[in-house]
Amino acid sequence: MKAATYELTQPGWVIVAAVIVLMTIGVGSIYVTDTHYVAAHDGPRNAAKQCIFTLAGLMLAAGVLGIGYQTIARHAYIIFILNVLVLLPLLIADSFNLEFGGLTKPINGAYRWYRLPGFQLQPSEFMKVAYLLALAWYLRYRKNYRNFSGLLVPLVVSAVPLVLILLEPDLGTVLLLLPVLFGMLLIAGAKVRHILILAMIALAAAPFAWWKIKDYQRLRVSAVLLQNDELRHAVIEQPDDYTFLATKRQAIEWAASSGYQLVHSKNAIGSGGLLGQGWGHGVYVEQNLLPDRHNDFVMAVVGHQWGLAGSVLVLACYAVMVLAGVRIASGTADPFARLLAVGVIILIATQVIINIGMSVGLMPITGMTLPFVSYGGSSLFTNFIAVALLISVSQRRPYLLANKPFEWARRRRRQPTELNDYEEGLPTLVGSTENAG
Repeated sequence: MKAATYELTQPGWVIVAAVIVLMTIGVGSIYVTDTHYVAAHDGPRNAAKQCIFTLAGLMLAAGVLGIGYQTIARHAYIIFILNVLVLLPLLIADSFNLEFGGLTKPINGAYRWYRLPGFQLQPSEFMKVAYLLALAWYLRYRKNYRNFSGLLVPLVVSAVPLVLILLEPDLGTVLLLLPVLFGMLLIAGAKVRHILILAMIALAAAPFAWWKIKDYQRLRVSAVLLQNDELRHAVIEQPDDYTFLATKRQAIEWAASSGYQLVHSKNAIGSGGLLGQGWGHGVYVEQNLLPDRHNDFVMAVVGHQWGLAGSVLVLACYAVMVLAGVRIASGTADPFARLLAVGVIILIATQVIINIGMSVGLMPITGMTLPFVSYGGSSLFTNFIAVALLISVSQRRPYLLANKPFEWARRRRRQPTELNDYEEGLPTLVGSTENAG
């Protein structure tokens, strides 16, 4: 008997509670934080819009729970293809400098958004979930990726959205999808040495990709490296030896140009101390010293207002979500559901790592938002859909007459010769129709 559509399981409630805490912290930070784009006090307006986005996200999540992950899974390829088609006009607009009547007008030189009335839609955000669904659906019953040649199909298919998104350009989403690909391949049974070979190939190709990315993207990477005083001084004193990294002028002006956001983000976090400056207080809330503090650098605002205690609370919420997701993934016997759950876990965890890594100077600034905390409709919708899929997996545990998911990856040491061995070799009836606890 099918579980009630909106009856949450224990891990489902845990995820919902964590999301509520994160959303509360996010809206509170956005409310007292003006953007650097306008002179007026627009924090309350942005907070109100975030609340509207939240209501819309809840409706999307409710729709996903009502449909169920199994029904959505059967249309995974169609969803993926539609998302690829939506990305194509952005590539055309970028290639020929087209705006399609203002629909694809660039922002900071990037063609990532469709400008809709009162809202900007970012298709690459929705591609995250579409990619998860398609990859999980392809990998669910296959074994050929145990061989290196068997990895070619998922790699080629993955290259399509990766290239389209990279050309927007959106380096952050590309950096996000790669761990999802490798993680899901590993969980599905791909050999570790094959994954390591692919990672080494990617690292070997990095120097070639360095010259293909745009100048401002290279500056974002070099800005992280130029935090090192010795390296920065070396660029200034011997500029001809470091032309691949930065010019002498860029190194001299680092703190006021490419490293500006990084410097102020670290200062904001450090000035928060143990308990922070208090809600709505502190120079980084009261003054426009940190650009994009309502979205990409919202973690710096959290640390500034609520200090180490608030930062730990945010990290604890994500840790709880990941642990609940692991419990859901390990508790399902459906291969697709397990892959999907693992993909959602990696998706959320990687976003958190990249965003916080940007804020503390460990990773280049890539425009990655913090799930459920940063301002933005598209990213919020995507995360609501992803979490709803995860909860849907915990609600539905179908009967499966088969070996446990990916059990074939374990080699049997001997053939069944006795009755007990024979029974162990039989497919087992696993799963139940009850909610996962």
